[in-house]
Amino acid sequence: MGFTRKLLSSVLLVSFLTTACSQGEGQAGGPPGAGAPQALPVKVVDLQSEAVEEASEFVGTLEAAEKVTLQPQTQGRIEQVFVQNGDRVQQGTPIASLSVDQTQADVSTAQAAVGSAQAAQATAQAQLQAAEAEQAKAAAVFRLRQADFSRTQALVAEGAQSQQQLDVARTDLDAARADLNAAEKQVSAARASVAQAQSNVREAQSRVASASVNLGFKQITAPISGVVGDFPVRAGDYVTPQSTVTTITRNDELDMRIAVPSNYSNRLRTGLPVQLIDPNTKQPIGSGRIYFISPRIEAGAQSILTKARFPNANGNLRDGQYVESRIVWNQTEGVLVPTTAITRVGGQAFVFAVEQQPNEAGETQTVVAQRPVKLGSIQGNNYVVLEGVQPGDQIATSNILKLRDGAPIQPEA
Repeated sequence: MGFTRKLLSSVLLVSFLTTACSQGEGQAGGPPGAGAPQALPVKVVDLQSEAVEEASEFVGTLEAAEKVTLQPQTQGRIEQVFVQNGDRVQQGTPIASLSVDQTQADVSTAQAAVGSAQAAQATAQAQLQAAEAEQAKAAAVFRLRQADFSRTQALVAEGAQSQQQLDVARTDLDAARADLNAAEKQVSAARASVAQAQSNVREAQSRVASASVNLGFKQITAPISGVVGDFPVRAGDYVTPQSTVTTITRNDELDMRIAVPSNYSNRLRTGLPVQLIDPNTKQPIGSGRIYFISPRIEAGAQSILTKARFPNANGNLRDGQYVESRIVWNQTEGVLVPTTAITRVGGQAFVFAVEQQPNEAGETQTVVAQRPVKLGSIQGNNYVVLEGVQPGDQIATSNILKLRDGAPIQPEA
């Protein structure tokens, strides 16, 4: 009702102004009908049903999904740089190398120690095999002496042999048992030697690995895939673990931290589309979606940290780039009208709709009719029109300040 009353007041005002202008023209230019007004060339557009977005705008800075600063893990002098600023590298790509001095010697010494330890292990293994052979021989003799003793003991019990022969058999059995025990101890000692030799080999191999790691520190490689940044150091410079060699930025995806006011909390959800807008041209430069919403509200700002991610396969976006963003809350069908087609009278917005009307001679002519409209939000260079026009209508978009209600026009595409 309020919009209708406002429209009626505006229409009356426009009609009054139009009538006054017409009377003034009649008085100044002679009697009516003395000359028909010339049709004004005007560009027209056909209104269509389009996707209308309900969105809110925010500002922020883009951040690379991953960014690392390369620092050497050991000190040394840069021997060679393998890449250039701006190169795109894969994870593991050599970036630079440090001069190899004592580290290579340490590796060689450790490798030699491994060889010696392995040789000692082989000797211990051979000694173990010999001891095990002696043990097997002693065990066989012991079993033979045990069998002889048992047989002699039986014969003595039957009176077929003397007690002296039994004593000899017992002595032989005790000697064989002692030899077997000695052989078993030799086997145990040999096994301990083998175990110690194996431990020595492992220790030597560990020293090789440690020295090799230190040697690997001499080669600086890319920990992630991305674009190489600036090199503040050059070949020949001496660096330490605190020195920065370069940076690598993975910018195939970029994130934007958006502080969304808490009054939007019931509308926030992951997956909402977000558009990036160039703050200078106001043109879209990318699109992405919300992937993170903080579970808490920042007490001071009463805002919710929200993160949106944007694909950047073509590399047009940059880490640290200042941009505007639009979170699209809802998408519906509606009518969009160029902002240049809107006029205002007494606070009421109007468009000039194109119509066909008969002239005084009864011929059909193309004219414009000033039509009040109710505007919604701005979407790019267009207004969302809530009331007053519909899909299929034609409106004028040029020479707006020269038009009046009922003026004849010459439509242009």
